[in-house]
Amino acid sequence: MGLIFNSRYKRIAETSLQVIEQQKALISQMEIKVTEQNQLYRALYEFLSPSMALSKDSRMQDYIDQGYEGNPDVFAIVTKLASMFARLLDEAKLMRKTPKGWDEVEDKEVDRLREQTNYYQSFFEFCRHWAVSHYITGNGIVYAPRLSAGLNKGKLTRDGMIIMPTQDVTIKSAGWRQPIGAYTLDLNQTYRIDPTDVWHERFAPTLNYAGGQNFMGMSPVKVAANIIAAQNAGDQMTAKMYQFGHPPGILSKEDEYATDTTEEQEAKFRERYRTKYTGVDNVAIPIFTLGKMNYTKIGYDNLREMDVINTAEHGLRVFCNILQVPSQLFNDTKGSTYNNQLQAEKAMYTNRLIPDVVQFCAGFDKILRAYGDYWLKPDYSEVECLQENKAEKVKWVSQMFTDGIITGDQYLEFMGEETTGLPEMQIRYTNVNRMPAGLAEDLGVDRGDKYYQDRNMEGRM
Repeated sequence: MGLIFNSRYKRIAETSLQVIEQQKALISQMEIKVTEQNQLYRALYEFLSPSMALSKDSRMQDYIDQGYEGNPDVFAIVTKLASMFARLLDEAKLMRKTPKGWDEVEDKEVDRLREQTNYYQSFFEFCRHWAVSHYITGNGIVYAPRLSAGLNKGKLTRDGMIIMPTQDVTIKSAGWRQPIGAYTLDLNQTYRIDPTDVWHERFAPTLNYAGGQNFMGMSPVKVAANIIAAQNAGDQMTAKMYQFGHPPGILSKEDEYATDTTEEQEAKFRERYRTKYTGVDNVAIPIFTLGKMNYTKIGYDNLREMDVINTAEHGLRVFCNILQVPSQLFNDTKGSTYNNQLQAEKAMYTNRLIPDVVQFCAGFDKILRAYGDYWLKPDYSEVECLQENKAEKVKWVSQMFTDGIITGDQYLEFMGEETTGLPEMQIRYTNVNRMPAGLAEDLGVDRGDKYYQDRNMEGRM
């Protein structure tokens, strides 16, 4: 009887848990839906029907093939930025906010996540992969499945976080109140990934709202697609010239009707030309012929005439300008606009890397909330180019403290350090070695002695 009761109780408990989980899932779905009163979403997306695929850039794979994998300059720029980006995040600290400021903390679960972010990537490699996807496709889409119930609700599952291939991702709508209904992969659309398990950051907004295309980011490579295509075409032409040679011109008779030439003779001439004068080994061999001939140039004598080098340099500057990084940091000596290397490096951090780190941390911090009241704080103290102005800052902040303009705690706050809260650090001090002109003449010896007499300090000096 006891076994039957226990079994029945167990089934009731399991059923109750299932109902609770279903209710939590419904609540979770409601949280990501817009309200019925949202007139903007209704006007923009009312035509979206459930399971309808949102519009996206169909050339995304081309940006990867031609930009990232097919262009040396783009590859060099992006991989350098991505590695520097990953280094900043790999050295970031896990912090907790307290009434007195920020305290560095340790959490075993978060530490494990940062040591091994998924089955095959460390946190450094994951961050570098995120940045490459961010700069090439304009999207950082991360599969981040989380536990939906229990004490560990909201924490990542054992799968960790995995970068999704933007070129193969399609967003399916669930109606105008939930435009992002699910993420699917073109490789296998049977799997629908809930948006609550996806962390999606965009490089720049897409201003085309037709068909919900704005829910995907704008690719920097798309903006530079034409110049990248020109660079690639020049490289391919150069490679083919070196590999196969290039006919420099046309040999022809001055008088077309001086002699009759059969098709067989023309074919033999072409064959002899290919075997004797074309190819890398025969570049320096002159062409000999008999009779009075005419020569018409049709090819290029060298790469300067093709302007391949100038096109490549221009393309590098264009892509650096799109990413807002100085081209001189990528071996462009002619495009120098900064007085020294440190200024150029500082511009790269302030204009590109630091904003991207802030964007990454803002999204990652939402995941950290399930583990505690944590924030991921990057540490720039080891970045040499960012410390150059700190010495100047110390000078003028110290001068304000010396002049009694700020307190000790305000001094610490200006320098980015934690304040103490001590009473003596809330007082403004000033030097006493200055006095109004003429006052020193009025302070005679007698008045000075009276000061010591009033305080019983005679003979102590």
